[in-house]
Amino acid sequence: MVSYGCEDASWCDKYRLSLGGCGSEEGGLTVFDFSEIENVPEEDWIHAQHTERQEISERDDHLIKAERAGYEKGHEVHRRMPVIRLQSGYDMPKIGLGTWKAERGEVRNAVHSALKCGYRHIDCASVYQNEDEVGDAIHYVTSRMLVDRKDLFICSKVWNTDHSAKRVREACMASLRALKVDYLDLYLIHWPVTGNVGDTVQPPIRETWEAMESLVRDGLVRSIGVSNFSSKKLQDILSYCTVKPSVCQVEVHPYHRNDELLSWCRDHGIHVTAFSPLGSPDSESIFPRKVPAVLMQDPRVKRVAERTGKNVGQVLIRWALQHGTSVIPKSTNPSRISGNLDVLDWELPPWEYNLLSGMAFQMRMVNGGMWLNPKGPYRTMQDLWDEEESKEEDVLAGFSSEDLYFPSTDTKSDFQVVNVPCAKLSSGYEIPLVGIGTWKAEKGEVRDAVYSALKCGYRHIDCASVYQNEDEVGDAIHYVTSRMLVDRRDLFICSKVWNTDHSAKRVREACMASLRALKVDYLDLYLIHWPVTGNVGDTVQPPIRETWEAMESLVKDGLVRSIGVSNFSSKKLQDILSYCTVKPSVCQVEVHPYHRNDELLSWCRDHGIHVTAFSPLGSPDSESIFPRKVPAVLMQDPRVKRVAERTGKNVGQVLIRWALQHGTSVIPKSTNPSRISGNLDVLDWELPPWEYNLLSGMAFQMRMVNGGMWLNPKGPYRTMQDLWDEEDAHIMTEEEYQHDLENALQERNISHPIPLESSESSESSMQDSDDDYQSAKESAPNSASSSPMPSKSQSVGRDRNWGAKLGKWFSKK
Repeated sequence: MVSYGCEDASWCDKYRLSLGGCGSEEGGLTVFDFSEIENVPEEDWIHAQHTERQEISERDDHLIKAERAGYEKGHEVHRRMPVIRLQSGYDMPKIGLGTWKAERGEVRNAVHSALKCGYRHIDCASVYQNEDEVGDAIHYVTSRMLVDRKDLFICSKVWNTDHSAKRVREACMASLRALKVDYLDLYLIHWPVTGNVGDTVQPPIRETWEAMESLVRDGLVRSIGVSNFSSKKLQDILSYCTVKPSVCQVEVHPYHRNDELLSWCRDHGIHVTAFSPLGSPDSESIFPRKVPAVLMQDPRVKRVAERTGKNVGQVLIRWALQHGTSVIPKSTNPSRISGNLDVLDWELPPWEYNLLSGMAFQMRMVNGGMWLNPKGPYRTMQDLWDEEESKEEDVLAGFSSEDLYFPSTDTKSDFQVVNVPCAKLSSGYEIPLVGIGTWKAEKGEVRDAVYSALKCGYRHIDCASVYQNEDEVGDAIHYVTSRMLVDRRDLFICSKVWNTDHSAKRVREACMASLRALKVDYLDLYLIHWPVTGNVGDTVQPPIRETWEAMESLVKDGLVRSIGVSNFSSKKLQDILSYCTVKPSVCQVEVHPYHRNDELLSWCRDHGIHVTAFSPLGSPDSESIFPRKVPAVLMQDPRVKRVAERTGKNVGQVLIRWALQHGTSVIPKSTNPSRISGNLDVLDWELPPWEYNLLSGMAFQMRMVNGGMWLNPKGPYRTMQDLWDEEDAHIMTEEEYQHDLENALQERNISHPIPLESSESSESSMQDSDDDYQSAKESAPNSASSSPMPSKSQSVGRDRNWGAKLGKWFSKK
């Protein structure tokens, strides 16, 4: 410190008092003592008074300069602060300080700290009961010219009890007085609520809004808007306003993205400010919740924070900015207030932003439940928010879903790249020949199953809305694509429209629902699941033509790349070909050695329609849904087992490989990670021709997924022949099936199965069996792979002598 006023004045020495801590070097003060001197000259009094005034002035200037220097960093932050131009023509800083639940006695210092470190946007409300303390801080910095008032953006809100025209103005004037300002930058209607009973809000929102408009005209408020309003309620304001709403302040965070409202506001030029961006962890006592979810403790948010080197609060604030909102986090802790501003010079990478933007769990924390009244205008949440209320089980399911438990340590190198062969579809796109099926994959398991499949190299995922697990499939897809572990372009995602959604309108709605659940922008393939709608009458209604033309419109609009059918006959496909403008690319049907479906495969091949085989293992777990005349289990067939033994593969791999060589793509289902991986081990080997033809020649043929539940004596499908457009084939009885297994090895024609030998024959002679097997191999055709879909002449009886030799070998073994 320096002494002021008497450096060159010799008169000072007569009166200067030396006191420890008060000298010019220690305290910066000069103390005069006139008590010991009589008749002090008048000029000395004048000098002393002048020195005192000069010292006070210079000391105040020095302190003010020091205080202003403390705001320089804040001014620099303010200059870098991004702003949004409101439609009122004013700019709004994108980050502000929230003051809700900021206690009296704390909020004054909190606002002062915020202004000092660079905040210029302060969000207030009369109901917070702390505007006077906020005003103290604002007045302090503006009166001392530490912060210019024109750089501040002050928002307040009119409370529910002040909605009448008269009280709107009175409430605004009260806030202006408390905040110690001449105008508000933004004034909002806090809730679309007044607390009245009756069917409509009284006073009506129109009266309140028109009173707000008068505040703008009178210069008391620059911009006006709303808080906690739905798009429907905003649309109503737009129908009569003369001053358009500039801002809609609502709850927005990864647990409540509020995407539809944000999209609507963006389309109508209304800016959205996100309150409770950290998930409102301290408001549960006011707004009870179905699920005790704490966003800041979500492991995904924590992992993003770790990977970006930021804290959880900074990650969530940065997310809100990238989500298109301004944001008003609340804190009274000076270090947190400062830290919450450290979000301006970095961004969340796209995969991290998309991870937080794709959380399945969605729940409004500040739900407004206290405003519901069985006698008032808002009797349900749907009345208040103008949207369907989520069922509790849906909320609970969402909370446990998505990638909450996906390994955070997995990197792109952990995801195998397997060169799965593809088929070129008539649409021009390619379909991987091996995919993972998700039918009967239980919720809670399918998410991990799909993740495991993607990790070990699958890129073709077969789904359907009726499986009721597309949301979990979508969790896995979103996780790997948002983190760029797998490129979306490399995926082939198929879904299906269910029987109840065949009308033109519902086809599109069902497709959009699947897209949302799967968290993708388009489907690679969309199928009609069954040629069934459940109607009574002689013909299917809505007709398949209406459904197909709606599917074609999805292709034209880029929502779907290829379209096709499932469980259709060639006759029904031929009907589609007679009127379609977009040809079916795929027919997905049951194909395996117990139901080869050769005629349909041949017809599809001739008409350029690719066939995908579902239930390639014989659908062993669906008998409870589709009762069967014969309890045949393909995977337990001894012929299949022997082929597996001789090739050194398991039964599942043998059947999947057979399907590939039979000319189809194939979608085996499993939720077991080791089986999922093993089912893909079918690409670098082939079934020898004699093994392929053995499996292709089984006499026992039965459709496992037979669709019997769709038969109705009053409907369009009254018999299996109506449904499948084929004569009811003779199906072996159980006795005949067992007899076939025991005796068919004696058949010379390879078009019949080579069945299990009797126990007597298996014990009789084995001495020359290897010679017989070798002879059969030498007589066999050279390759089954040269014609992946064998013709009838190729697949049956191509060498009766070879068949007899192979049969002889089996009988001896």
